[in-house]
Order: sequence, then structure tokens, then C-alpha cells
Amino acid sequence: MIILRPRDLTWINGPKDDPSDLCAHGKVQFEIDGECLVRVEEGQWAVSAAALYLLRSLEKDHTKEAPLYEHIIPCCGRRMYDVEGNEDVEIIGCPAGINFQIIHTEADTQIMMGDKAPIAVSRDDWRSAVIGFSEAVQAFYTASSPKMPFDDWEKEGFDKFMAEWQRRHDEALRA
Repeated sequence: MIILRPRDLTWINGPKDDPSDLCAHGKVQFEIDGECLVRVEEGQWAVSAAALYLLRSLEKDHTKEAPLYEHIIPCCGRRMYDVEGNEDVEIIGCPAGINFQIIHTEADTQIMMGDKAPIAVSRDDWRSAVIGFSEAVQAFYTASSPKMPFDDWEKEGFDKFMAEWQRRHDEALRA
């Protein structure tokens, strides 16, 4: 059984809704078959960027040798850029975060934290866990005030972020 949940969602300056804050933060609980991989006590993370990264990982492996991004659960991810010619948004954060490998085989998805042995889960269970995480973060955005980017470039990046998130979520539901 996979438990992958954002907890205690907030905006960077606390629980008060902030229309100018584009990046949802929160704690993360991640367990597989009772083995705790990420503890809620480990800190606050950029769960909106993590939701998108996790959705991306449904299609591609994220390994030490070929990482998709620096951290699968980044500390921050507020800077979002619409890079011309790129279908996906570019997210820039700090060098801190939580990382684990995600490797897809013909039979399953393997999650490997640090130097521990890989934990195999079914592809369907992994997809369901990622979709659930994404939907929990999306519900936080929906319950909050509309986001108001500071300027045009920030709006373009945020719009591309939200469009990619929705596209990948929809693709995951159809898989």
C-alpha cells in the first residue's frame, strides 16, 4: 500500500491566503507497505512543484544517472518560466529537497531512496498515488483565492505550469 500525501498545506508566509504566492507548500507523508520514506516532520516543501514532478515521473524514469530535475520534492519552486519551444514549464528553486529514484520496468515501478534496496509497486498503484497527491494539492489551489502573478513573464510561467499540470493529470487519468 502506498501513502503519498501532502499535509498541512500553506502558502510560503503561513496559512493566510496570498494571491501573489503561486507555489503551494506543505509537508509530505510517503510510505510504501509501512516503510516510511518521507516523514511529515522533515519539513515544508514545494508541493505544487512536487505534484508536477511526480506526474512527469509517470512517463519517465528519475534516476541518479539521469535525473529529470534536482529533487522530486523540492524545497522551493516559485520561479516558473515559459521557455519558448518547450512544451513543459521550467521551474527553478533552491538546491534543497528530497530525492528518490523512480524506475519503471515492464512489470512494475521501483522506488529507491538513497542506497536502500528498491521497493517494487504496481504501475497502477504508483499512478493512483501520484494522481491522489496531485489532486490534493489542486484542491488547495481551488479553495484559495485566484493567483495573481506579479507581471507578464510571471503570468506566462504560471499559466504554462498550470496547463502542464492539467495536461499531465488528464493523461494520467486516461492511462
